Amino acid sequence: MKAVKRVRARSTLPKPDARMRYINIGELEVLQQIRKDAKLLDDRLLAIGPFARLDAGAVAAHDGKTRGAITNLFGSQAAFQTETMARALSTPDWIQRIEYPAPGAFGTAEEWVDAFFIGQSARGPKHGAKPSVSYAFLWALWLGALPYGLWSKRISRPSMAEHRQWVRQLEDVFANAINHFALAMREGATVRDLANAAANLIEGVWLNQCLTGAHPCDAAQPIATALCRAGRMLWLGATKPRGPE
Repeated sequence: MKAVKRVRARSTLPKPDARMRYINIGELEVLQQIRKDAKLLDDRLLAIGPFARLDAGAVAAHDGKTRGAITNLFGSQAAFQTETMARALSTPDWIQRIEYPAPGAFGTAEEWVDAFFIGQSARGPKHGAKPSVSYAFLWALWLGALPYGLWSKRISRPSMAEHRQWVRQLEDVFANAINHFALAMREGATVRDLANAAANLIEGVWLNQCLTGAHPCDAAQPIATALCRAGRMLWLGATKPRGPE
């Protein structure tokens, strides 16, 4: 008996709706591919995102050499890509280099807080700036790998270790400032809570700094104003004058 060939029904969706349907399916497929690659990452290191397009020949050309100079050192372009990625996504030494304003150089806590958050804005990425090997640009590179962290411990583990290192550092910085300016934490809050909130606030504004050099809602103000004002409110909401002992 002859097999009956099934005829797929022609779509009755209007063209704009059909286009959007396939775009939505495409978005889901991209996420599925990221999840698949992320799971592979935990078995073996492979280059993802922008690192997968890193050209060893272009890198070697900076020293007037050819791709062979890279492959001789790393064994292959793929190995060079993965080692570059691994180094860029794990940067605890950059956290150790951060310098913070000294509380003793300021007359009031508010002045110190402004200086602290303005300094953190300057430490972050700057829209349109020329690429350089610095923490700000390595942080921006990390954004390209961030979705893989949803499913890969190889990506999420060093990222969270670095974050915890920074939060512990901020906890010490804030504790020192609170003590210097004779302040105390408000009921229900701890210095660690403040450090966590500040770290999340700073990196949240850094996302905007990747896209604009001006305040997102007030183009007349620099982007640092957004972080400075939000940081001031955070500080004032978390601390209070120390009462008599």
